[in-house]
Amino acid sequence: MHFGLAANQLWPDVVLALLAFVVMPAFSVVNGSRLARNPQGSLVPRYVQAMTRGWIAVGALMFVWLWAHRPLAQLGLDIPVGAKGLYGLGFDALVILVVASQLFRLPKLVGEKLPKLREQMKEIKITPRSRREFIVFFFVAITAGVWEELLYRGFLLWFLTPYVGLIGAVVLSSLIFGIGHIYQGWRGVPRTAAIGLIFAIAFAWSASLWWVMLAHAILDIYGGIVSYMVAVADRRIAAQAA
Repeated sequence: MHFGLAANQLWPDVVLALLAFVVMPAFSVVNGSRLARNPQGSLVPRYVQAMTRGWIAVGALMFVWLWAHRPLAQLGLDIPVGAKGLYGLGFDALVILVVASQLFRLPKLVGEKLPKLREQMKEIKITPRSRREFIVFFFVAITAGVWEELLYRGFLLWFLTPYVGLIGAVVLSSLIFGIGHIYQGWRGVPRTAAIGLIFAIAFAWSASLWWVMLAHAILDIYGGIVSYMVAVADRRIAAQAA
């Protein structure tokens, strides 16, 4: 058992860890309660608040990191990007091609699996339903790809590894990431924790966060596109019934 701070860690790091451990899950609980009270309300204010919190977290983390004179590579921001990071960016390029080709099949896919997709979007709760929400959500996805990876992967793996080892840090940071999405309900926690585990393993393998941030953003953007198309299909069905 370790007591006190590990080498090179400062008390501002504890504040950042508490941001991930306590503050973000608390916001998640509050937001989940608000969404439950007004499930049909506009998500744009929620998106703006989420982006604001995300960039504040990025600013605080980068300030502490640079103030402590730490190499950015320790946070996963390696410049130039290492070989494994380049492999990761190549993987992202393939994913973008697959997603782009999949978009042509989405109308048919949504039509075939509409009931299942509708329930999935309801569980996630914050996916866009209107054109305005979708436009804003695009920037939310980019923001989440940056701040969640920097805090939950780049920072937390660095912070936790001296105490619980790399494997423990990967698992624990993923669990915290899942709890941070508790607004999606208890079924959403293991789902997002599993996604976080994949991202954490990817970062631990490559030691580069650039491609992981991009992969995260791509995943969120694709989910937003599917959600918007589900909402469009539902409105079309409702109009035909009327």
